[in-house]
Amino acid sequence: MRHLVFGRTQSAHVQFFRYFFVGGSSAVVDLVAYTILVTAFDLHYAIAAFVGYMLGLVWNHLLSVLWVFKASKHVRHKELLIVFGIAVGGLLWTWLLLYIMIDILGMHEVVAKMVSQVLVLLWNFGMRKIYVFH
Repeated sequence: MRHLVFGRTQSAHVQFFRYFFVGGSSAVVDLVAYTILVTAFDLHYAIAAFVGYMLGLVWNHLLSVLWVFKASKHVRHKELLIVFGIAVGGLLWTWLLLYIMIDILGMHEVVAKMVSQVLVLLWNFGMRKIYVFH
């Protein structure tokens, strides 16, 4: 049980377990920012999604580097460019999913955001595992 929490690991299962919690805390940061911007400031969901996603991304990357993955083999600026590219992909998925769920299906904005977060989690983990922390 200790290996799930402590020490570096190359096990994809342990990494996914840890990333699930990192992603969960990042999702909270993202969702709180998004919800405040959409409900309290009546900001369009696409702009609120961008702000929330970027705040969650910074939180996620810091914890991923410190706890989930073994150090990247890339030079730091190259790593950040790859992470940025993955983030852009995740944001595009988020916007597409929100558009479908809110504008086409009529789903509530906050519920749609929560659903999109679950789906984009899989994208973010897979891309980071393959391209950043392989």
